[in-house]
Amino acid sequence: MGSDERKPLLSINDDNSQDVETPKEKQSLINKFKSFLKKSMTKETVTILIYVVLYIVSGVINGVLLKKLMIKFVNYSFFLSQLTNYGYLPIFLVAMWYKMYATDDVPKETRNFPQYKFVIMGLLDAINGFFVVIGGVSTSGSLQQLLNQAIIPFTMIASFIFLKERYSLIQLGGAAVILGGVVVSLIPSLVGGSSGGNILFYNFFYLISVIPGALSNVYKDIAFQSIDMDVWYLQFWDCLYQSLFGSILFPVNNWLPPPATIKFTQIIPSMQDGALCLGGKNTILPIYNGTTSILAAGSCGINENFVCDDCHNTWIIVLIYMTINIVYNIFILLVLKHAGATVYSIANTVILPLTSIIFSINFIMGAATSPFSGLSVAGLLIILFGLGCYRVGSIIKPPPPNSKKDSEETIGVQDNKNNLNSSGEISPPLPSIQPKSQIHLRNQFFGRLGIDIPESRYRAANIINN
Repeated sequence: MGSDERKPLLSINDDNSQDVETPKEKQSLINKFKSFLKKSMTKETVTILIYVVLYIVSGVINGVLLKKLMIKFVNYSFFLSQLTNYGYLPIFLVAMWYKMYATDDVPKETRNFPQYKFVIMGLLDAINGFFVVIGGVSTSGSLQQLLNQAIIPFTMIASFIFLKERYSLIQLGGAAVILGGVVVSLIPSLVGGSSGGNILFYNFFYLISVIPGALSNVYKDIAFQSIDMDVWYLQFWDCLYQSLFGSILFPVNNWLPPPATIKFTQIIPSMQDGALCLGGKNTILPIYNGTTSILAAGSCGINENFVCDDCHNTWIIVLIYMTINIVYNIFILLVLKHAGATVYSIANTVILPLTSIIFSINFIMGAATSPFSGLSVAGLLIILFGLGCYRVGSIIKPPPPNSKKDSEETIGVQDNKNNLNSSGEISPPLPSIQPKSQIHLRNQFFGRLGIDIPESRYRAANIINN
Protein backbone atom coordinates (compact mmCIF):
# COMPACT_ATOMS: atom_id res chain seq x y z
CA MET A 1 0.00 0.00 0.00
CA GLY A 2 2.82 2.31 0.82
CA SER A 3 4.21 1.77 -2.64
CA ASP A 4 0.79 2.42 -4.18
CA GLU A 5 0.48 5.73 -2.33
CA ARG A 6 3.84 6.83 -3.59
CA LYS A 7 3.07 6.16 -7.22
CA PRO A 8 0.80 9.16 -7.80
CA LEU A 9 3.33 11.38 -6.11
CA LEU A 10 6.05 10.05 -8.28
CA SER A 11 3.91 10.44 -11.37
CA ILE A 12 3.11 14.03 -10.46
CA ASN A 13 6.76 14.81 -10.03
CA ASP A 14 7.44 13.26 -13.41
CA ASP A 15 4.74 15.41 -15.01
CA ASN A 16 6.10 18.60 -13.44
CA SER A 17 9.55 17.74 -14.60
CA GLN A 18 8.28 17.94 -18.14
CA ASP A 19 7.14 21.59 -17.61
CA VAL A 20 10.52 22.78 -16.37
CA GLU A 21 12.46 24.60 -19.06
CA THR A 22 15.66 22.90 -19.99
CA PRO A 23 18.85 24.90 -20.41
CA LYS A 24 18.51 24.34 -24.15
CA GLU A 25 15.02 25.91 -24.20
CA LYS A 26 16.19 28.86 -22.13
CA GLN A 27 19.06 29.38 -24.51
CA SER A 28 16.59 29.31 -27.40
CA LEU A 29 14.50 32.08 -25.80
CA ILE A 30 17.61 34.16 -25.20
CA ASN A 31 18.65 33.71 -28.81
CA LYS A 32 15.19 34.76 -30.01
CA PHE A 33 15.35 37.88 -27.85
CA LYS A 34 18.81 38.71 -29.15
CA SER A 35 17.59 38.19 -32.71
CA PHE A 36 14.65 40.53 -32.06
CA LEU A 37 16.96 43.23 -30.68
CA LYS A 38 19.31 42.81 -33.61
CA LYS A 39 16.51 43.27 -36.12
CA SER A 40 14.76 46.14 -34.33
CA MET A 41 17.75 48.07 -32.98
CA THR A 42 19.13 49.17 -36.29
CA LYS A 43 21.58 52.02 -36.59
CA GLU A 44 18.75 54.35 -37.54
CA THR A 45 16.60 53.28 -34.57
CA VAL A 46 19.48 53.74 -32.13
CA THR A 47 20.18 57.18 -33.57
CA ILE A 48 16.53 58.18 -33.14
CA LEU A 49 16.49 56.92 -29.54
CA ILE A 50 19.61 58.93 -28.78
CA TYR A 51 18.05 62.07 -30.29
CA VAL A 52 14.84 61.58 -28.31
CA VAL A 53 16.63 60.96 -25.01
CA LEU A 54 18.91 63.96 -25.49
CA TYR A 55 15.92 66.10 -26.47
CA ILE A 56 14.08 65.13 -23.28
CA VAL A 57 17.17 65.72 -21.11
CA SER A 58 17.95 69.09 -22.73
CA GLY A 59 14.28 70.10 -22.47
CA VAL A 60 14.19 69.41 -18.74
CA ILE A 61 17.50 71.23 -18.16
CA ASN A 62 16.32 74.15 -20.29
CA GLY A 63 13.17 74.61 -18.18
CA VAL A 64 15.08 74.35 -14.91
CA LEU A 65 17.77 76.84 -15.96
CA LEU A 66 15.19 79.36 -17.15
CA LYS A 67 13.52 79.28 -13.74
CA LYS A 68 16.92 79.68 -12.05
CA LEU A 69 17.53 82.76 -14.18
CA MET A 70 14.18 84.17 -13.10
CA ILE A 71 15.22 83.64 -9.48
CA LYS A 72 18.54 85.41 -10.03
CA PHE A 73 16.85 88.37 -11.72
CA VAL A 74 13.84 88.47 -9.41
CA ASN A 75 14.34 92.23 -8.93
CA TYR A 76 15.22 92.84 -12.58
CA SER A 77 12.62 90.93 -14.57
CA PHE A 78 12.42 93.60 -17.28
CA PHE A 79 16.19 93.43 -17.76
CA LEU A 80 15.90 89.65 -18.07
CA SER A 81 13.20 89.97 -20.72
CA GLN A 82 15.52 92.22 -22.75
CA LEU A 83 18.48 89.92 -22.18
CA THR A 84 16.59 86.88 -23.50
CA ASN A 85 15.66 88.89 -26.60
CA TYR A 86 18.84 90.74 -27.54
CA GLY A 87 21.13 87.95 -26.35
CA TYR A 88 20.26 85.76 -29.33
CA LEU A 89 20.44 88.46 -32.00
CA PRO A 90 24.21 88.09 -32.68
CA ILE A 91 23.82 84.31 -32.98
CA PHE A 92 20.93 84.57 -35.42
CA LEU A 93 22.69 87.33 -37.35
CA VAL A 94 25.81 85.23 -37.93
CA ALA A 95 23.73 82.19 -38.90
CA MET A 96 21.59 84.23 -41.30
CA TRP A 97 24.61 85.90 -42.85
CA TYR A 98 26.20 82.51 -43.46
CA LYS A 99 23.00 81.11 -44.97
CA MET A 100 22.58 84.14 -47.27
CA TYR A 101 26.13 84.46 -48.57
CA ALA A 102 27.67 80.99 -48.20
CA THR A 103 24.71 78.81 -49.23
CA ASP A 104 21.72 78.85 -51.54
CA ASP A 105 19.22 78.32 -48.72
CA VAL A 106 17.88 81.89 -48.81
CA PRO A 107 16.61 82.50 -52.36
CA LYS A 108 15.35 85.81 -53.71
CA GLU A 109 11.77 84.82 -52.93
CA THR A 110 12.64 84.52 -49.25
CA ARG A 111 14.53 87.81 -49.19
CA ASN A 112 11.52 89.57 -50.73
CA PHE A 113 9.20 88.28 -48.03
CA PRO A 114 7.18 91.28 -46.73
CA GLN A 115 8.79 92.81 -43.67
CA TYR A 116 5.46 93.85 -42.17
CA LYS A 117 4.70 90.17 -41.54
CA PHE A 118 7.88 89.85 -39.51
CA VAL A 119 6.82 93.00 -37.63
CA ILE A 120 3.48 91.44 -36.65
CA MET A 121 5.20 88.22 -35.57
CA GLY A 122 7.73 90.15 -33.53
CA LEU A 123 4.98 92.16 -31.81
CA LEU A 124 3.02 89.06 -30.79
CA ASP A 125 6.16 87.24 -29.64
CA ALA A 126 7.31 90.31 -27.67
CA ILE A 127 4.01 90.43 -25.78
CA ASN A 128 4.19 86.69 -25.20
CA GLY A 129 7.77 86.85 -23.92
CA PHE A 130 7.01 89.83 -21.69
CA PHE A 131 4.16 88.01 -19.94
CA VAL A 132 6.26 84.83 -19.62
CA VAL A 133 9.28 86.48 -17.99
CA ILE A 134 7.46 89.00 -15.81
CA GLY A 135 4.87 86.48 -14.67
CA GLY A 136 7.37 83.63 -14.41
CA VAL A 137 9.42 85.37 -11.71
CA SER A 138 6.56 84.87 -9.23
CA THR A 139 5.28 81.57 -10.62
CA SER A 140 6.85 78.33 -9.43
CA GLY A 141 8.64 76.20 -11.98
CA SER A 142 6.28 73.25 -11.71
CA LEU A 143 3.22 75.49 -12.12
CA GLN A 144 4.83 77.12 -15.17
CA GLN A 145 5.10 73.73 -16.86
CA LEU A 146 1.43 73.01 -16.20
CA LEU A 147 0.20 76.43 -17.33
CA ASN A 148 2.21 76.11 -20.54
CA GLN A 149 -0.07 73.30 -21.65
CA ALA A 150 -2.94 75.79 -21.98
CA ILE A 151 -1.36 76.83 -25.29
CA ILE A 152 -3.07 73.83 -26.93
CA PRO A 153 -6.74 74.79 -26.32
CA PHE A 154 -6.04 78.48 -27.01
CA THR A 155 -4.29 77.63 -30.29
CA MET A 156 -7.29 75.45 -31.19
CA ILE A 157 -9.63 78.39 -30.59
CA ALA A 158 -7.47 80.74 -32.68
CA SER A 159 -7.19 78.14 -35.45
CA PHE A 160 -10.96 77.62 -35.41
CA ILE A 161 -11.56 81.37 -35.85
CA PHE A 162 -8.84 82.33 -38.33
CA LEU A 163 -7.99 79.08 -40.11
CA LYS A 164 -11.45 77.47 -40.09
CA GLU A 165 -9.81 74.44 -38.51
CA ARG A 166 -12.13 71.69 -37.29
CA TYR A 167 -11.39 69.24 -34.50
CA SER A 168 -12.73 65.84 -33.49
CA LEU A 169 -14.69 65.28 -30.29
CA ILE A 170 -11.70 63.48 -28.79
CA GLN A 171 -9.46 66.49 -29.46
CA LEU A 172 -12.05 68.87 -28.00
CA GLY A 173 -12.46 66.63 -24.97
CA GLY A 174 -8.69 66.50 -24.48
CA ALA A 175 -8.45 70.30 -24.67
CA ALA A 176 -11.27 70.64 -22.10
CA VAL A 177 -9.49 68.20 -19.78
CA ILE A 178 -6.24 70.19 -20.14
CA LEU A 179 -8.05 73.39 -19.12
CA GLY A 180 -9.56 71.51 -16.18
CA GLY A 181 -6.08 70.43 -15.10
CA VAL A 182 -4.84 74.01 -15.34
CA VAL A 183 -7.70 75.16 -13.08
CA VAL A 184 -6.91 72.43 -10.56
CA SER A 185 -3.24 73.46 -10.58
CA LEU A 186 -4.22 77.06 -9.78
CA ILE A 187 -6.41 76.16 -6.80
CA PRO A 188 -3.55 76.44 -4.24
CA SER A 189 -2.86 79.99 -5.41
CA LEU A 190 -6.57 80.83 -5.41
CA VAL A 191 -7.02 79.72 -1.80
CA GLY A 192 -3.73 81.25 -0.67
CA GLY A 193 -2.02 78.02 0.28
CA SER A 194 0.52 77.76 -2.53
CA SER A 195 4.26 77.44 -2.09
CA GLY A 196 7.34 77.94 -4.26
CA GLY A 197 6.97 81.73 -4.45
CA ASN A 198 3.63 81.75 -6.24
CA ILE A 199 1.71 85.03 -6.33
CA LEU A 200 -1.83 84.69 -7.70
CA PHE A 201 -1.73 87.85 -9.83
CA TYR A 202 1.46 86.75 -11.57
CA ASN A 203 0.22 83.18 -11.98
CA PHE A 204 -2.62 84.59 -14.12
CA PHE A 205 -0.19 87.07 -15.72
CA TYR A 206 1.91 84.09 -16.82
CA LEU A 207 -1.17 82.20 -18.00
CA ILE A 208 -2.27 85.13 -20.20
CA SER A 209 0.95 84.70 -22.20
CA VAL A 210 -0.64 81.77 -24.06
CA ILE A 211 -3.08 84.14 -25.80
CA PRO A 212 -0.50 86.16 -27.79
CA GLY A 213 1.45 82.92 -28.14
CA ALA A 214 -1.51 81.17 -29.76
CA LEU A 215 -2.20 84.14 -32.04
CA SER A 216 1.45 84.18 -33.06
CA ASN A 217 1.34 80.47 -33.87
CA VAL A 218 -1.69 80.86 -36.09
CA TYR A 219 -0.41 84.00 -37.82
CA LYS A 220 2.87 82.30 -38.67
CA ASP A 221 0.97 79.37 -40.11
CA ILE A 222 -0.97 81.75 -42.35
CA ALA A 223 2.05 83.83 -43.34
CA PHE A 224 4.21 80.87 -44.38
CA GLN A 225 1.67 78.85 -46.32
CA SER A 226 2.94 80.08 -49.66
CA ILE A 227 6.69 80.15 -49.02
CA ASP A 228 9.39 77.81 -47.79
CA MET A 229 11.04 80.06 -45.22
CA ASP A 230 14.58 79.42 -44.01
CA VAL A 231 14.54 78.89 -40.26
CA TRP A 232 17.54 81.08 -39.43
CA TYR A 233 16.34 83.90 -41.67
CA LEU A 234 13.00 83.81 -39.88
CA GLN A 235 14.55 83.65 -36.43
CA PHE A 236 16.74 86.72 -37.00
CA TRP A 237 13.97 89.04 -38.20
CA ASP A 238 11.47 87.73 -35.67
CA CYS A 239 14.00 88.17 -32.85
CA LEU A 240 14.96 91.67 -34.05
CA TYR A 241 11.40 93.00 -34.04
CA GLN A 242 10.59 91.09 -30.86
CA SER A 243 13.52 92.84 -29.14
CA LEU A 244 12.51 96.28 -30.42
CA PHE A 245 8.88 95.91 -29.33
CA GLY A 246 9.96 94.37 -26.02
CA SER A 247 12.04 97.46 -25.27
CA ILE A 248 9.01 99.77 -25.39
CA LEU A 249 6.87 97.65 -23.07
CA PHE A 250 8.52 99.08 -19.94
CA PRO A 251 5.61 101.46 -19.11
CA VAL A 252 3.52 98.39 -18.17
CA ASN A 253 5.82 97.76 -15.19
CA ASN A 254 4.81 101.12 -13.74
CA TRP A 255 1.37 99.75 -12.87
CA LEU A 256 2.36 96.21 -11.87
CA PRO A 257 2.42 95.14 -8.21
CA PRO A 258 5.70 94.11 -6.53
CA PRO A 259 8.15 92.59 -7.26
CA ALA A 260 7.90 93.68 -10.93
CA THR A 261 7.07 97.33 -10.19
CA ILE A 262 9.36 99.77 -12.01
CA LYS A 263 8.43 103.45 -11.99
CA PHE A 264 9.16 105.50 -15.08
CA THR A 265 12.05 107.27 -13.39
CA GLN A 266 13.56 103.95 -12.28
CA ILE A 267 13.84 102.26 -15.68
CA ILE A 268 17.42 103.32 -16.44
CA PRO A 269 18.75 102.63 -12.89
CA SER A 270 16.94 99.28 -12.89
CA MET A 271 18.56 98.29 -16.18
CA GLN A 272 21.97 99.34 -14.82
CA ASP A 273 21.47 97.30 -11.65
CA GLY A 274 20.35 94.36 -13.78
CA ALA A 275 23.57 94.60 -15.77
CA LEU A 276 25.55 94.62 -12.50
CA CYS A 277 23.61 91.55 -11.38
CA LEU A 278 24.56 89.85 -14.64
CA GLY A 279 28.18 90.49 -13.68
CA GLY A 280 27.62 88.98 -10.24
CA LYS A 281 27.30 92.14 -8.14
CA ASN A 282 24.47 92.52 -5.63
CA THR A 283 22.81 95.94 -5.45
CA ILE A 284 19.77 95.36 -3.26
CA LEU A 285 21.25 94.30 0.09
CA PRO A 286 19.70 93.70 3.53
CA ILE A 287 19.68 96.58 6.03
CA TYR A 288 20.08 95.75 9.70
CA ASN A 289 19.22 97.64 12.87
CA GLY A 290 22.57 98.80 14.14
CA THR A 291 24.89 95.92 14.89
CA THR A 292 22.07 93.43 15.37
CA SER A 293 21.00 90.77 12.92
CA ILE A 294 17.43 92.11 12.89
CA LEU A 295 16.32 93.50 9.57
CA ALA A 296 15.36 97.16 9.59
CA ALA A 297 12.00 98.39 8.36
CA GLY A 298 11.97 98.72 4.60
CA SER A 299 14.83 96.26 4.14
CA CYS A 300 14.73 93.55 1.55
CA GLY A 301 14.05 90.05 2.78
CA ILE A 302 11.25 90.99 5.18
CA ASN A 303 8.54 89.69 2.84
CA GLU A 304 8.40 87.70 -0.38
CA ASN A 305 7.47 90.76 -2.44
CA PHE A 306 10.85 92.39 -1.85
CA VAL A 307 13.77 89.97 -1.78
CA CYS A 308 17.48 90.69 -1.64
CA ASP A 309 19.79 90.18 -4.60
CA ASP A 310 21.54 86.86 -5.10
CA CYS A 311 23.61 87.54 -8.21
CA HIS A 312 26.56 85.25 -7.50
CA ASN A 313 27.64 83.42 -10.69
CA THR A 314 24.66 84.80 -12.61
CA TRP A 315 26.64 85.24 -15.81
CA ILE A 316 27.64 81.56 -15.72
CA ILE A 317 23.99 80.46 -15.51
CA VAL A 318 23.14 82.81 -18.41
CA LEU A 319 25.86 81.30 -20.63
CA ILE A 320 24.88 77.74 -19.72
CA TYR A 321 21.21 78.49 -20.32
CA MET A 322 21.80 80.05 -23.74
CA THR A 323 24.01 77.12 -24.74
CA ILE A 324 21.49 74.52 -23.56
CA ASN A 325 18.67 76.44 -25.22
CA ILE A 326 20.45 76.31 -28.59
CA VAL A 327 21.20 72.60 -28.12
CA TYR A 328 17.57 72.04 -27.13
CA ASN A 329 16.34 73.69 -30.34
CA ILE A 330 18.78 71.64 -32.42
CA PHE A 331 17.40 68.41 -30.95
CA ILE A 332 13.88 69.64 -31.69
CA LEU A 333 14.84 69.73 -35.35
CA LEU A 334 16.62 66.36 -35.23
CA VAL A 335 13.72 64.58 -33.52
CA LEU A 336 11.16 66.05 -35.90
CA LYS A 337 13.29 65.30 -38.94
CA HIS A 338 14.16 61.70 -38.10
CA ALA A 339 11.33 60.53 -35.84
CA GLY A 340 8.32 62.64 -36.83
CA ALA A 341 5.73 64.72 -35.01
CA THR A 342 4.14 61.78 -33.15
CA VAL A 343 7.36 60.76 -31.38
CA TYR A 344 8.07 64.43 -30.75
CA SER A 345 4.67 64.88 -29.07
CA ILE A 346 5.25 61.81 -26.88
CA ALA A 347 8.67 63.18 -25.85
CA ASN A 348 7.06 66.50 -24.89
CA THR A 349 4.54 64.65 -22.75
CA VAL A 350 7.41 62.87 -20.97
CA ILE A 351 9.20 66.17 -20.30
CA LEU A 352 6.25 67.56 -18.32
CA PRO A 353 6.30 65.12 -15.34
CA LEU A 354 10.10 64.88 -15.34
CA THR A 355 10.43 68.66 -15.06
CA SER A 356 7.83 68.73 -12.27
CA ILE A 357 9.84 66.11 -10.38
CA ILE A 358 13.08 68.11 -10.77
CA PHE A 359 11.36 71.24 -9.44
CA SER A 360 10.42 69.31 -6.28
CA ILE A 361 14.03 68.32 -5.47
CA ASN A 362 15.45 70.70 -2.86
CA PHE A 363 19.18 70.31 -3.53
CA ILE A 364 18.61 71.29 -7.20
CA MET A 365 16.10 74.13 -6.84
CA GLY A 366 16.99 75.40 -3.35
CA ALA A 367 14.60 78.10 -2.15
CA ALA A 368 12.55 77.75 -5.35
CA THR A 369 11.61 74.14 -4.62
CA SER A 370 7.98 73.34 -5.44
CA PRO A 371 7.00 70.40 -3.23
CA PHE A 372 4.32 68.07 -4.52
CA SER A 373 0.86 68.55 -3.08
CA GLY A 374 -2.30 66.59 -3.67
CA LEU A 375 -3.68 69.26 -5.98
CA SER A 376 -0.44 69.68 -7.93
CA VAL A 377 -0.25 65.93 -8.53
CA ALA A 378 -3.94 65.87 -9.50
CA GLY A 379 -3.43 68.78 -11.91
CA LEU A 380 -0.43 67.04 -13.46
CA LEU A 381 -2.31 63.76 -13.95
CA ILE A 382 -5.37 65.50 -15.39
CA ILE A 383 -3.25 67.48 -17.86
CA LEU A 384 -1.33 64.36 -18.90
CA PHE A 385 -4.61 62.57 -19.50
CA GLY A 386 -5.88 65.52 -21.55
CA LEU A 387 -2.66 65.60 -23.57
CA GLY A 388 -3.02 61.88 -24.24
CA CYS A 389 -6.61 62.32 -25.44
CA TYR A 390 -5.64 65.23 -27.66
CA ARG A 391 -2.71 63.33 -29.21
CA VAL A 392 -4.82 60.23 -29.83
CA GLY A 393 -7.55 62.36 -31.38
CA SER A 394 -4.99 64.03 -33.64
CA ILE A 395 -3.60 60.68 -34.78
CA ILE A 396 -6.92 58.99 -35.59
CA LYS A 397 -8.58 62.06 -37.06
CA PRO A 398 -9.18 61.47 -40.79
CA PRO A 399 -7.61 63.98 -43.21
CA PRO A 400 -9.85 66.59 -44.87
CA PRO A 401 -11.69 65.26 -47.94
CA ASN A 402 -10.03 67.84 -50.16
CA SER A 403 -6.54 67.10 -48.89
CA LYS A 404 -3.60 66.83 -51.22
CA LYS A 405 -3.44 63.11 -50.61
CA ASP A 406 -6.92 62.59 -52.04
CA SER A 407 -6.08 64.55 -55.16
CA GLU A 408 -2.85 62.60 -55.57
CA GLU A 409 -4.72 59.32 -55.24
CA THR A 410 -7.20 60.45 -57.93
CA ILE A 411 -4.37 61.40 -60.23
CA GLY A 412 -2.74 58.04 -59.50
CA VAL A 413 -5.88 56.18 -60.59
CA GLN A 414 -6.03 58.16 -63.81
CA ASP A 415 -2.35 57.54 -64.47
CA ASN A 416 -2.90 53.80 -64.06
CA LYS A 417 -4.98 53.86 -67.24
CA ASN A 418 -1.78 54.48 -69.11
CA ASN A 419 -0.01 51.56 -67.39
CA LEU A 420 -1.99 48.73 -69.05
CA ASN A 421 0.16 45.84 -70.19
CA SER A 422 -0.47 43.66 -73.23
CA SER A 423 -3.02 41.50 -71.36
CA GLY A 424 -5.06 44.50 -70.34
CA GLU A 425 -3.98 44.37 -66.70
CA ILE A 426 -2.65 47.29 -64.76
CA SER A 427 1.07 47.00 -64.21
CA PRO A 428 2.02 47.54 -60.58
CA PRO A 429 3.76 50.88 -60.06
CA LEU A 430 7.40 50.86 -59.21
CA PRO A 431 7.97 51.28 -55.49
CA SER A 432 9.29 54.68 -54.53
CA ILE A 433 10.18 56.40 -51.30
CA GLN A 434 9.24 60.04 -51.20
CA PRO A 435 11.52 62.11 -48.97
CA LYS A 436 9.97 64.57 -46.53
CA SER A 437 9.62 67.94 -48.18
CA GLN A 438 11.16 71.11 -46.80
CA ILE A 439 7.68 72.44 -46.04
CA HIS A 440 6.93 69.32 -44.02
CA LEU A 441 10.13 69.66 -41.99
CA ARG A 442 9.56 73.39 -41.58
CA ASN A 443 6.09 72.83 -40.16
CA GLN A 444 7.45 70.26 -37.75
CA PHE A 445 10.43 72.36 -36.71
CA PHE A 446 8.30 75.43 -36.08
CA GLY A 447 6.14 73.25 -33.84
CA ARG A 448 8.18 73.92 -30.71
CA LEU A 449 10.23 76.94 -31.53
CA GLY A 450 7.26 78.91 -30.30
CA ILE A 451 5.76 78.59 -33.78
CA ASP A 452 3.19 75.90 -33.22
CA ILE A 453 0.67 75.12 -35.91
CA PRO A 454 -2.51 73.07 -35.64
CA GLU A 455 -1.91 69.38 -35.05
CA SER A 456 -4.03 68.38 -38.03
CA ARG A 457 -1.67 70.26 -40.31
CA TYR A 458 1.23 68.22 -38.93
CA ARG A 459 -0.72 65.12 -39.82
CA ALA A 460 -1.56 66.40 -43.26
CA ALA A 461 2.12 67.01 -43.92
CA ASN A 462 2.96 63.51 -42.66
CA ILE A 463 0.27 61.93 -44.83
CA ILE A 464 1.30 63.82 -47.91
CA ASN A 465 4.99 63.00 -47.58
CA ASN A 466 4.89 59.42 -46.36
